[in-house]
Amino acid sequence: MDNKFFIVSLKKSVLVTYLGVVFGIMAMSCAFTKMAFADVEYIRYSLILLMFAGICDMFDGKVARKCKRTEMEKEFGIQIDSLADTINFLAVPVVIMLSLGMTAWYDVLVYILFALCGISRLAVFNCNANPDGPVEHFTGLPVTTTAIIYPLLGLLRGFITPFAFNKVYLVTTLITAILFITKMKVPKLKKKIYFIIFPLLAALMTILLLVVR
Repeated sequence: MDNKFFIVSLKKSVLVTYLGVVFGIMAMSCAFTKMAFADVEYIRYSLILLMFAGICDMFDGKVARKCKRTEMEKEFGIQIDSLADTINFLAVPVVIMLSLGMTAWYDVLVYILFALCGISRLAVFNCNANPDGPVEHFTGLPVTTTAIIYPLLGLLRGFITPFAFNKVYLVTTLITAILFITKMKVPKLKKKIYFIIFPLLAALMTILLLVVR
């Protein structure tokens, strides 16, 4: 990663990871726009962008392994992936909930637990990560599952009261936080199923989030 001016060089092996961060920042921007203008439509855009970040996370490892990398670049990829996950799948859901007015003291406590459990899981994952290949199963719920959990919850907004919606959101966040650090084995779907089903589901949910009121 030698570079005359910067400590890192832009490598194609991490471009998809960086693109996911772009989507994550855009998701937070939409949430903050909702806070400024009280326009709930922007939450829909946040949730859609969260799914886009999830798709990037799905393919970044696949793209990276097709690139010729040094050992340092492999290690860099592991670290940058988890840092990106912290932004996209931990920070974004919290910002979305804050934009919905969920700012009571017990809400904040749940967000703190959510973040602590999430970063702890990512740290454990990094310690056991194999830079040369994907894992066969996950121990604990992957933080990337928030890219599907919260958009699914977003579809409920048009069917229940805002009060009930916020409580469902909060309880789901608490359960998700606990599942991050459990020792349960979560099987990883076969590659073909994984790379086909999630993008199709994301496309369907994007349409529903834009249509359902």
